[in-house]
Amino acid sequence: MFSLVAKATKDGSSLASRIGRGLFSLALVAAATAFAQQPPLATEPVPALEEQGPPQNAVEALLQKVETSEDSWDTELYSEEIGARLGQLKKLLAHAPLDPEKLGMLVAPEFRGVRLTANQRRRVRRKPPTVVLYEYEAQSEESVRARDLPGEFERWLGDWEELSHAEMKITGIRLLGPEPPRVEVEIRFDLTGRTEEGEQVQVTGHWRTQWRKDPELEWLLTQLEPLHAWESRSPQPLFQDITSCVLPEGEARQQLLRGVDWWTANLDAALEMDVAGYQGLSMGDVDGDGLEDFYVCQPSGLPNRLFRSNGDGTFSEISTEARVDVLDRTWGSVFFDYDNDGDQDLLVVGAALLLFRNDGTGHFEIQNPKQVGLLLEVETGGMFTSVCVADYNRDGWLDVYVCSYIYRVGLAGHRFPVPVYDANNGAPNFLFRNNGDGTFTNVTEEVGLDENNTRFSLACAWGDYDRDGWPDLYVANDFGRNNFYRNERGYFRDVAAELGMEDIGAGMSVAWEDYDNDGWLDLYVGNMWSSAGLRVTMQGQFKPESKPHVRASYRKFAKGNTLFRNKGDGTFEDVTDQAGVGLGRWAWSSTFFDLDLDGFEDIYVVNGFVTNENPKDL
Repeated sequence: MFSLVAKATKDGSSLASRIGRGLFSLALVAAATAFAQQPPLATEPVPALEEQGPPQNAVEALLQKVETSEDSWDTELYSEEIGARLGQLKKLLAHAPLDPEKLGMLVAPEFRGVRLTANQRRRVRRKPPTVVLYEYEAQSEESVRARDLPGEFERWLGDWEELSHAEMKITGIRLLGPEPPRVEVEIRFDLTGRTEEGEQVQVTGHWRTQWRKDPELEWLLTQLEPLHAWESRSPQPLFQDITSCVLPEGEARQQLLRGVDWWTANLDAALEMDVAGYQGLSMGDVDGDGLEDFYVCQPSGLPNRLFRSNGDGTFSEISTEARVDVLDRTWGSVFFDYDNDGDQDLLVVGAALLLFRNDGTGHFEIQNPKQVGLLLEVETGGMFTSVCVADYNRDGWLDVYVCSYIYRVGLAGHRFPVPVYDANNGAPNFLFRNNGDGTFTNVTEEVGLDENNTRFSLACAWGDYDRDGWPDLYVANDFGRNNFYRNERGYFRDVAAELGMEDIGAGMSVAWEDYDNDGWLDLYVGNMWSSAGLRVTMQGQFKPESKPHVRASYRKFAKGNTLFRNKGDGTFEDVTDQAGVGLGRWAWSSTFFDLDLDGFEDIYVVNGFVTNENPKDL
């Protein structure tokens, strides 16, 4: 998976967050799988496909249907073709000096544009020796012609010696004319590399462009207008992977250093290991030595791992002796002192709720779920996905809220989210009140948390947003609306719609923090960002029979993460765009932390998806 750091600039601040997990497009995946298991299709030769032969099975037939050249979505076909031209541009930029002749093959003779960089860059901040951050907008009226473009690109990269990575995503496309085809295309670019002086540099921004297809059926660039960009520079990489240095030699390190793909290929398929790799981790001082240890959940068939800090930057693996090497599929965990004896106990969520009592020395004893009131079986095919703890009723004992999710009940009985943009047919979540005697009671209905409680929940987090001393609860849901439960002296009411915080999308994670240092907790919600989704949902032919709010809901699914600023009067405002923190890519979890110790919390986003060497793959 990839990771992304968003720097808080003018305002900023936050620290704690839950690890969220999520799935996307269940219906499509399940339908494709079911389709693949049908008998091979009867095949009559199709004239246009005779050279390739008839499809061999249902999977190939399905793949043919999703080819952009085989449907009526001309804009997607054009986007794919222009994407190939952008791939050529990236290759040219990676080789200095830029070849004017090859660049000329991408540009129309009538090309007109403006300067790629503004006359002046605004230095947003400087915090040596970490990051120098610049912001610039296109303000130049100076015209750039086709013959000027090679020099303009050279000027744009300036003192770059090496371009190590270039990404150009088409986020919007609009048809301007049919004959010859002309389109307006919005492009998000992300370039990283190294300067002649060895600085690490990254430039991210947006262009508005226009293209036409010439008689030779190649797309040519006719206009280019830079919109906005950020540039960051650092004398050296900010992070270094030290996993192999801090983990002990042996089985545990080998297990974690091998990816989930390796394990799915080498373990028995009967274990039903999930390839998504969305298991989380938690941190806590398990042996009372004042040092933070950490616990890693794993897919079914691989043992969970507990690592104890040695105090010198390294860790020892103590899972077996601590008796927490669970082999069942688990999604997440949390350390908390449920019995108020001064040490950190452990709750693990997965197919069931597993509570481990700490004896104070880092040795755990699993508690009988029935005896402690946690015997709660999730529906067949479901999982408990996330857990958060707080003293919701202020009685001095920590209570537990758990999320659950239905994501697989076999092909015949799959629980599809319906409707996919606003599903309300998932599994319920639960609040367990700590009775103070080592047991818990399910009080979900009693305290009002059964309201809007059948969604596809992936993450939850407590935060006292109104500073009344009673912790409130936000729940991120896949396939639709989120929940925001206000704690009214131990009773809850969902106020997400009232406050405009339902944040329709593929909710993955929740993080509370005061990012702007105004004394009020703000909220960051992890979702998914998809350039293809942004393109498709802006087209008139996308669900033309649906009402505008339905179309808008689908578009929101592709827009990425959301930052809600607490206004301090009981309401919030969506400041995602002005803060520049929406694009977390295919985000899974997020957290706040102060990267450079400047007093403002930055945002770290874990993202990515199952992929391979195919550049068109997710």
